[in-house]
Amino acid sequence: MKPEEELIRINKLIRQFESVYRTTVDEGQKERVTTELKKLKQYRQKLESFHVLEETEAEEKEEFEEYADFPFLKSLRARENEDNPAESYSDPEVANMYRYIRFFEEQILNLLSETKLKLDFKFSMERDAFYHRVENLRRQLEEFVDDTSRIDGYEGPHGEEMRMRNFKKKRNLILEADRVFRRLLSFTAELLSDIDEDGMKCLNAEERINFDKIERNKYLQGLSVREALKRVNELCGEVVDYLNVPRIEVEE
Repeated sequence: MKPEEELIRINKLIRQFESVYRTTVDEGQKERVTTELKKLKQYRQKLESFHVLEETEAEEKEEFEEYADFPFLKSLRARENEDNPAESYSDPEVANMYRYIRFFEEQILNLLSETKLKLDFKFSMERDAFYHRVENLRRQLEEFVDDTSRIDGYEGPHGEEMRMRNFKKKRNLILEADRVFRRLLSFTAELLSDIDEDGMKCLNAEERINFDKIERNKYLQGLSVREALKRVNELCGEVVDYLNVPRIEVEE
């Protein structure tokens, strides 16, 4: 294995252990993860000291490996410029959550209106509820980010208590994001199944979608409702996979 490839592997392991450390509430597991992280970082330091590595090439390979299973997220990151707000988030997981939510609000949420997606009464009620759910999720994300910015670097009294509360807020944020996108995944899957069976839950499955200039939606422009629902379903499936919330936590 080349040194660059070994560095990519070590960095990936470090990120995985750091993610476990951030999300676990088991103190024993935290201690074990801390020990492993120390060993990995020491090894990385030695690797970098013994080899002159092509950092740019290594970083590009690393990003490819990291997001290979999340093509949509990889595409969102590739289209960003340097001023993108996501880059200001210190937590990569939260930054990626922001990317998904922002794209959903800007390019997909308008689909969930009675003029674009015509459904029977029961599904119309559920469709309309997603506006409120996504808005609440974005607000929860913004509150978490504001809270984190106040805590970063704070060493005063009650600092540990504040960080523990912040950790719980992140956990709740991830759980809520999973609930919203998992429900959207189920919602779109049920509609697509009904469309394939010539059902009556969706009343305009083959109608072409057109957005005006104010809506500025390009991702779904010109697709049939069926095709648009398929894209939304695929996106929601990727978000759920990325969040990777254990089923036991989903069921709590």
